[in-house]
Amino acid sequence: MAESTQDALRLSWVGGVEDRLCAREQAKAWALREVWKDDEKSLWGLNEYVASKLRKTKKGQPKGEHPSAACIGQLFEKMDSDPDWYPGKHNGERRGPKRIITGGKKSAIVAAAKRIKREDGEPTYSAIVAACPQATLNPNTGEAVDPKLIYTVFREACYDEDPSDLWSHMSRLSRGALDEKAMQKRWAFAKHMKTLGKTPQWYYKRLVWCDICNSLLPTTHRKARDMALARKGNKGWMSKGSQQHSQNLRGPKHVLKMGGKDTVKVWWMPILTRGKLHIEPLPDNFPGDTEEGAEIMVAKVRAALNIRFQGGDPPVVLFTDRGNGFYEAGSGAITESYRQALRAHGLKAFFGNDASIQPGQLQEVMLHETAVSWMRERLKRTLPKKSWEETVEAYRSRLKACAAYINGKHDVEGLCLELPERVAELDKRKGDRLAK
Repeated sequence: MAESTQDALRLSWVGGVEDRLCAREQAKAWALREVWKDDEKSLWGLNEYVASKLRKTKKGQPKGEHPSAACIGQLFEKMDSDPDWYPGKHNGERRGPKRIITGGKKSAIVAAAKRIKREDGEPTYSAIVAACPQATLNPNTGEAVDPKLIYTVFREACYDEDPSDLWSHMSRLSRGALDEKAMQKRWAFAKHMKTLGKTPQWYYKRLVWCDICNSLLPTTHRKARDMALARKGNKGWMSKGSQQHSQNLRGPKHVLKMGGKDTVKVWWMPILTRGKLHIEPLPDNFPGDTEEGAEIMVAKVRAALNIRFQGGDPPVVLFTDRGNGFYEAGSGAITESYRQALRAHGLKAFFGNDASIQPGQLQEVMLHETAVSWMRERLKRTLPKKSWEETVEAYRSRLKACAAYINGKHDVEGLCLELPERVAELDKRKGDRLAK
């Protein structure tokens, strides 16, 4: 009897439905969140962290894949909305959300994906959303469905030649590692930042994160297709027996560069400060990553701060990367044009006239880089069906709309408090890459 009771207890604790979280893993998720909250961290990154510590059920044991961050978010919502929640609770309904992409929607996505490949394009998430806006619409949110749902369709129904040889995300036939020197520079930066003794609130109140960014717009259908080919990553959707076909190979990278009459470069700048992301379009003739460009950027930052902080007490310390217009490439000394522009507009550089301690490779540490990655992802999800017909003004409007979406949906407030946490993690990793 005792043995059967133990078996039943074990099954209720570590057993469960295949590809789901068992009661033990759910309890672990709850505990990890409680510890996270006790450490007074921002909620940004919580779901990803918890997901990395859990395993789905596989063959009756919690030894499967990690759940997604979205799955953890849904679990936490379930915990918070049910005062009688306990690990493993199930209300008898069919597990998991109802499938959104079925029937005609699924057929439309399959047809679009195959057509894009036939035309030498890449069936990316953004390309499918642009080609099938209605089929990829989530009626519950009014937004495009999560990329994983579209990738599931690829795996279930798409193929190149043989219907039994379905697509999978495979390496093609053809985040660089940091060398020791770069890691040492990053570690020295982390140690230096820790000696400053600044609190998250100090950075939140005083720093303005900004940068110079650009987007390349195609003006012809052919260019849009060529750019999609050139942007193919190391993996792509294809059948195993078709890896050598041209449609499954990467296009030449030079087509991504400015040239000819079939592209337009649009310059813009993110301004991240005190829990809000603002996107400022830059003029058509903007000179780019130059000292003249840095002067224009500083003036735009000052104007944006004046509008937002009309009641006074604006942040005045700019934190940028070590771009050519800001600092000398070798020495890290501030450029004269940037220094004079800051003085003229009553602003300061975080490292003053000497940013030599700041290495060039700090992408995942810089808070504005995270904001820009959010922007790029949102731009991908809102790509118009005929991207080559989008005007510069329409693209600038889309930039503004993406920023508004991010301010409403992402934890921008928490992001602006996160520099000390990232610096501590960089120190802990001795300068190696962060999981950002």
